Amino acid sequence: MGLLNFFGWGSNKQEAIQALESAKKASQSLNIDVSIAAHENWLTRLETYTAGHGCDHLNPSDVASDCKCDLGKWIYSDGEKHLGQYAAFQDLKATHKMFHFKASSIVSLTQAGRKKAAEKELAGDIQKMSLKIRKRLEDLKNIEE
Repeated sequence: MGLLNFFGWGSNKQEAIQALESAKKASQSLNIDVSIAAHENWLTRLETYTAGHGCDHLNPSDVASDCKCDLGKWIYSDGEKHLGQYAAFQDLKATHKMFHFKASSIVSLTQAGRKKAAEKELAGDIQKMSLKIRKRLEDLKNIEE
């Protein structure tokens, strides 16, 4: 599937050009590779934390906030400004928000001594969410190239 079709930009050439420019503007303020690595690092941190080997003290309410990490700050600023009207961006935003919610749940379960439940959450949907976030960011990166 072509990138422009993926974002629903393929029906009208002028709309496609405008959307491409919006995506380029939005991506100028985000280091996409760093954002991908940071979200992958979250999974590792959660695995380590759940296993009891982490040195992090994680606060579930801080983890739940989807606007504190670099990607979240971008989503709620330049991302929303330039790409907010596109379904793929809204999907990224919603998936990112749910990722943080699930991560917070894992931290809470771990802190409550419910290791098995935390491990189950960690092996579940959060993995799919992480992959979806990565895919959306890679799509955005491909626009730059």
